[in-house]
Amino acid sequence: MSTINSSHHQAYQTLIKPLLTLSASTLLSILSLTVSNAALAAESKSNPPAHELTNSQHASDYLLGVGQADITGAAAETGMFGYAAKQVVEGLNDRLYAHAYIVATADNTSTDTHADANTGINNANDRIVYVSADMGAMFTAVKLAVLDKLHAKYGDLYNDTNVMLTATHTHVGNAGYSHQRLYQVASMDDTQAGYSRQNFNAIVDGIVRAIERAHDTLAPGQLSLAQDNLSGATRNRSEPAYNNNADADKYTSNVNERMTQLRFDSADGTPLGLINWFAIHPTSFSSQFKYLSADNKGYAQLGFADYISNQTGKPFVAAFANADSGDVVAAGGNAYSAAGYEGSDNEWENVIRDGSLQLNKAKQLWSQGQTVSGPIATRARWVELQGYQVDGKYTQGAGAQRLCQAARGYSFAAGAENGPSNIPGIYEGMTRERSDSQPKPPPATLLGSITRGAFSLVSAVSQDDCQAEKKVLLPTGKLGWVDSQQPVQLMRIGNLAIVAIPGEPTTMVGRRLRQAVLTQLQDTGVDTVIVNGLANNYSGYVTTREEYALQHYEGASTAYGPYQSNAYLQEYTQLAQAMRDNTAVSNSDNRAPTPQLSDYSFAERPGVSFDDTPPSQHWGQVLTQPNSSYNTGDTATAVFRGAHPKNNLRSEDSFLIIQRQIDGQWVDYLSDADFDTTYSWQREGISYSKVTIDWRIGADTPAGTYRIVHQGDWKNGADQSITAYRGASRSFTVNPIN
Repeated sequence: MSTINSSHHQAYQTLIKPLLTLSASTLLSILSLTVSNAALAAESKSNPPAHELTNSQHASDYLLGVGQADITGAAAETGMFGYAAKQVVEGLNDRLYAHAYIVATADNTSTDTHADANTGINNANDRIVYVSADMGAMFTAVKLAVLDKLHAKYGDLYNDTNVMLTATHTHVGNAGYSHQRLYQVASMDDTQAGYSRQNFNAIVDGIVRAIERAHDTLAPGQLSLAQDNLSGATRNRSEPAYNNNADADKYTSNVNERMTQLRFDSADGTPLGLINWFAIHPTSFSSQFKYLSADNKGYAQLGFADYISNQTGKPFVAAFANADSGDVVAAGGNAYSAAGYEGSDNEWENVIRDGSLQLNKAKQLWSQGQTVSGPIATRARWVELQGYQVDGKYTQGAGAQRLCQAARGYSFAAGAENGPSNIPGIYEGMTRERSDSQPKPPPATLLGSITRGAFSLVSAVSQDDCQAEKKVLLPTGKLGWVDSQQPVQLMRIGNLAIVAIPGEPTTMVGRRLRQAVLTQLQDTGVDTVIVNGLANNYSGYVTTREEYALQHYEGASTAYGPYQSNAYLQEYTQLAQAMRDNTAVSNSDNRAPTPQLSDYSFAERPGVSFDDTPPSQHWGQVLTQPNSSYNTGDTATAVFRGAHPKNNLRSEDSFLIIQRQIDGQWVDYLSDADFDTTYSWQREGISYSKVTIDWRIGADTPAGTYRIVHQGDWKNGADQSITAYRGASRSFTVNPIN
């Protein structure tokens, strides 16, 4: 796929919208403050034959609703969450969205006073809400705020048990929406600000809006499920740790290559949406990239939505969600990966490569699949992990164990292969018994020795025998910087079960969890289990006991000690047993109250005071015109006098429009939601803003006359009023290269 065209954006604008009336610097800041048995085997051996879905299989057993909404947030002067590299947003490459899906049983009716006025549907026990959001992580603060808003409108219909919020894990999305101090520090920008009320509200409001849209479109429909392996797209970034697993040789691949795709169709067969699960870190854009983007998952989402909308002329909601991706990265790397993991120097090429691999496999799976049938069910509870008791039957012969107070290890500071911190003297594999990485110790340097010595002084009082091999660098639990209560949740949609993990499980953790849940549910008709990481909250990584022992980045980031994954085995087994037996689960662990977000005003970056223009210039004025002519494959550029994008986030709107002239009229062709455009913002002096708009002209762009339009909003310093403006470049021609 050479480009993402405008049909996705146009379909949204014309159809949906009218219908709806730690890197080095961050570390220094911290220191200062199963699928079925056959499917499991298929991961490493052969795949089952694809099954064509016939019309006779399309029984409308479910009520389905889909919805999508903008969660982009501020497009400048805010942090990014993922690399913890103090990235400061300088613009927007493509918008971020929440994709919402509601599945309810077809006989799900009630006379409750909160019932939907049109359908009378209101049985919370027989419906689920699944959301995949283009975010670095999901946090409790976001979910609780979403639930508060849903409760105000729908009563108890949507609740903590039947709503699952997940993040794709883009590393170039907005930051500042966590109430946990550790992740505020990881979100810090160049002003040390790590919290943004504006971003938090944009995310919460967008997720709620997506769910509302899904609710409003509930109607009879059918689901189908397809699976296949996508081989060669990913690699394991911590092979020594993976190979330390006792059952590593059971599988021919050290990553989960399985792609699972859930298709949504209306009762008349109209495609509505899909949820695609595939394990990969969305880090095709590197730690040096400064523009907001949903990364390779977003590229695939935009591409698939275009693919279907171009055929049907109707909107389509595509979510490319994540799975057990803790130790999984793109095989092609990114522009600033560690040695041996490097990608192209061209940031966009890396995203197109990795996104296209997922997109093309999803297209193959689209016409394949089997009907999903069976009940809707969900179980969830909150668990106090600090001091959690793990029964010996879940510890592979290690006897009863308990979890620790949360802490991060030395190798956490090293970063991972796709985002190394390059801190001198800090490496993966640093344990209490050895201070150098294994199997080859790094060369000693004076700076490295000084750094390591400084770390040792800081962490000397933080060592914890409970953490076993982990050489503790940062006692996050003792500092009160993280939640110790974590949400565990299990959903069932017919023969599909989804395990929601509040963190990043490694490949082997995912395999063990899938098998544990499947063992409990297979006799009830479940034959496919998805382990969906980054769900409902974020607590770091989850490694096996064997992986933890080697203390690579993932093990050092497994906060609650060597048996955290075993605790999850216990918890999700119990949830599956309760689901199997149709019994309730205990929710005896009391969740600590979420701090009021106003408490973090000290961590916020100051807002926009006012905007101004130089003498003799005006808002929207073109400072640099595009060339008069371009070929496909070129980049068209225009520079405008603009204002700060925080004045108006232009949610579900755009800061730029590429227009095409048709019959003498200017027609919108692309927006800032499209992958081929970039909106770049730059501060000049105190109050001036310069906006640069780039259009990477795709090979499939029609020949014709085009122009670049910028629209924004400026703030008056006298009365703080905000006024919209608009500017347009001169026209230019685009010529295809044959």
